Amino acid sequence: MHVEQLTELLIEEIKDIYHAEKQLVAALPKMAKAVENPDLQEAITAHLSETKDQVTRLEQVFSLLGTPAKAKPCKGMQGLIAEGDEAAGEIEEGFLRDLAIIGAAQRIEHYEIAAYGTARAIADQIVNADVSELLAQTGKEEETADKLLTKIALKIYKTAGQEHEAERSGNGKKKSMAAKT
Repeated sequence: MHVEQLTELLIEEIKDIYHAEKQLVAALPKMAKAVENPDLQEAITAHLSETKDQVTRLEQVFSLLGTPAKAKPCKGMQGLIAEGDEAAGEIEEGFLRDLAIIGAAQRIEHYEIAAYGTARAIADQIVNADVSELLAQTGKEEETADKLLTKIALKIYKTAGQEHEAERSGNGKKKSMAAKT
């Protein structure tokens, strides 16, 4: 493969990612408002700040590649955000909505992990270490965000399970007492 062709492909990938990240900058505040769990809200808010830094980093990548920062519509991210909005809108506020939002957010993270991994592999092929390093940094941030979402989801599951068990135990006692009377 020619370096020029790979560079063109990389630029197209970066344009797609750039649009995806800009969509997230707009979507994350809405997502943060829709959740109840404070740890989840904090994680989403922190990731918004990180996402803004990632947009700036992508602008550096464009500069290193000698091309203007220009977005190409990212239909994949549009769909993922729409699915997340739909899930959040259909589920009543509480731990189930939080878990649905985590699911949507993790699908987004996985999309980004794949996109950054592909772009980094292309940058490695054209031997552009500066671009590769910037993309790797963002890829690591996306992986960290994904792991944090898993940790929060497990904590929510555990809390919900304990509440459910307490309800069952409480209801069982009432039934036992009712049976005795």
